[in-house]
Amino acid sequence: MYNLKLAFRNLLRQRTGTLINVIGLSLSIAVCLLIALFVQYEYSFEEHNPDAKNIYRLLNINDGKRDPIHPITFFGKLTDAIPELNSGTMVQYMKEDFFMVENEQWIAHDVMFTGNSFFSLFKVHILEGGSSPLSDASSAVISRSEAEKLFPDVSAVGKILRFQNRYDFTIKGVFEDAPVTTNYRPNVIMNIHAKEILQNYEYTSMNNQSSNFYFLIPPDANRKSIVEKISAQAKIAYGYDKHTPVFAFQPLSDIHLRSSDTIWDTIARSDENIVRLFILVAVLVLLIAAFNFINLSVALRNKRNFNTGMQKVMGAARGNIFGYLFIETFLLVGFCLLAALFIANMLLPYFNGLMGTEICFSITNPLLWGAIAAIAVFNILVPVLVQLRNQMRVNPSASIRSKGRALPKKGNISVVQSLTVAQIAISICLIIGVVGINKQFDLLLQKKLGFDKENLVTVGNPWNDKVTNRYAVYKQELEKLPAVLGVTGTWNTPGFPLNNGGSLEFDSNGEKITKSVRQAPSDGDFFTVMQTRFLMGSAYSGTDSAKAVINERCWQNMNVENPIGLKVKNSFDGRDYEICGVIEDIQNRSLQSESQPAIYYLHPELGSFIIRLKSGNLQKSIAELRAVWSSVEPDQLFRFSFVDENLRFNYTREIRTKALLTIMSLLAIFISMLGLYGLSMQIIQGRTKEIGIRKVNGAKIAEILAMLNRRFVVWVCVAFTIAVPLTYYAMTRWLEAFAYKTSLSWWIFVLGGVATLFVALFTVSWQSWRAATKNPIEALRYE
Repeated sequence: MYNLKLAFRNLLRQRTGTLINVIGLSLSIAVCLLIALFVQYEYSFEEHNPDAKNIYRLLNINDGKRDPIHPITFFGKLTDAIPELNSGTMVQYMKEDFFMVENEQWIAHDVMFTGNSFFSLFKVHILEGGSSPLSDASSAVISRSEAEKLFPDVSAVGKILRFQNRYDFTIKGVFEDAPVTTNYRPNVIMNIHAKEILQNYEYTSMNNQSSNFYFLIPPDANRKSIVEKISAQAKIAYGYDKHTPVFAFQPLSDIHLRSSDTIWDTIARSDENIVRLFILVAVLVLLIAAFNFINLSVALRNKRNFNTGMQKVMGAARGNIFGYLFIETFLLVGFCLLAALFIANMLLPYFNGLMGTEICFSITNPLLWGAIAAIAVFNILVPVLVQLRNQMRVNPSASIRSKGRALPKKGNISVVQSLTVAQIAISICLIIGVVGINKQFDLLLQKKLGFDKENLVTVGNPWNDKVTNRYAVYKQELEKLPAVLGVTGTWNTPGFPLNNGGSLEFDSNGEKITKSVRQAPSDGDFFTVMQTRFLMGSAYSGTDSAKAVINERCWQNMNVENPIGLKVKNSFDGRDYEICGVIEDIQNRSLQSESQPAIYYLHPELGSFIIRLKSGNLQKSIAELRAVWSSVEPDQLFRFSFVDENLRFNYTREIRTKALLTIMSLLAIFISMLGLYGLSMQIIQGRTKEIGIRKVNGAKIAEILAMLNRRFVVWVCVAFTIAVPLTYYAMTRWLEAFAYKTSLSWWIFVLGGVATLFVALFTVSWQSWRAATKNPIEALRYE
């Protein structure tokens, strides 16, 4: 009881130190709890599926790059030829699509084409409609939440969904909403065999890759042998003579965290390296707060030494002193844990919004209590043991005579210096990291696009028998609008993958060469509207149907010095083209991967408009585009997007990482500087007499400021020396994930050091100024 009273009294007496510790520990523990919940969420994907460990996604391996898309027709060829693949399904997923429901237009999010085996493979619970509701090509099922929104008072079964206002699907069932920790959370599921009518080319061609393949493989099956069989079947299906396609199986449970390198992937994925990065930063934030605690404890040794000296004189043993230190630290850390729980619960909705997660805060979550226990043990035992080590070295008689000002044996100052330098080094690392990440994203989103993204709008041109005529009429009407600078079209706009492949055949030095290539059909205005940069040659006109343009990556793969005038045969459409130009690579997907070789040529059927608008009132311009669309095609929904938003969507994970890392870095710097403020206050108070004597002997304010701030400048310099190589190594490793990298310029590191020095001096200078301008008589009287 005595120790409890003494602990309360000391905590209240040392208000500044207690407040600094409470703020720092509470915020850092709250961050750690949020990151612990985030880690649990990220690693829990597909854990609800008992077959997850035996379900695999089939990946293509091309030039070391992994992609999960395959031709629809290839699935049947595999299941017919390979018995081990009999239990599987195709999945074609779209972020959104357009339906008519009871004569009302409806945009459905998370739309999927698949088959009945999807429900058993992914453990989707059917509420209405039986276990195999996709009984024919025109059948569909919807989620419970969508059924309640669309048909609140009646059953959804039997209702009609008119897909893109051109094909009727009958709702044959309702399924339970998927858990938040599953890779697919569809709202509408349609029979994939409807593609035979909707898009016959996509359904029958081996050149159109659009679907993911999943297979439930028996645990005792030889997966390596199965992959070899798949390669053999692909060689036959694609008609390859020499080239043997390479495939690999990816476990279902690996998709969410271990697919950051896959291309043409429609699943919203995370990245295990980012999760580990957040764990590291959270630990660093916690360490900074713990270092503050230890530093302030050592800095307040005068008052604590006197108490310890009195306790030793009264016969206190090591256990008694440990008990007092433990109770004091336990009280402080316990209060901080309660505050951290409140802060974490309050911030969780904002955290979910920032990271795109759906984490729930539950007091019964065992991981939460495990994290609390680990944090409590660390933050109680480490400071207590450090303080106990110092207090047991106190000479009781010397401590009492000097009212606690007698230092323990040599070593305490080195502890303070070491921990302070570590704090500052962590802060410098975080500043450099944030600046470097921002510089990399500036390269990706602004400088390495291959075209001018400003004021570019895309409008969907639905694939049906009107697609060619609609394109011509709508483009003609748009070009009459004053707000429109230019109109063009293509199949896949920037931000979306070129999902149609093929190969180019050409002669080089008497040898026939075949190179894979992606298809990018357009009209004659494409390169003008997009403002692409030609490396050589020129664009084709609107009538040059026998000419083509290739991108820089295709030129490099062809390995010819000058491709202008070269004749090539495109396997995709079987036509011969003459190359008339080479353009800089256009960014269609994330630049974490290298651009793929692409060929551009004229085509009458274009599924997307690209419109360049004048700067100004964009909302008014969009309204004009919508009005023209309604007059040209009243039966189809006007669907538009901005190209720059589509590009940013490809970097959603990276943008969220940057935002959270910036916030955590600022928090770490704030906690570090808070501790530096408390430490400087205690150090300066301990030198009050020295400052008074120096002033009496004629010392100037500037000299005293330099004397007091000198050690902090030295600490920052030492920390900078430690932080630079560590950060350089970490940033170099992080940039390896990108095909196009920014340079780690020298000014990034200098900026980190200078910014930290400025903040540190700003933090301690107020205390230094007060001490330097204080009346020396008052200082000496105080002493």
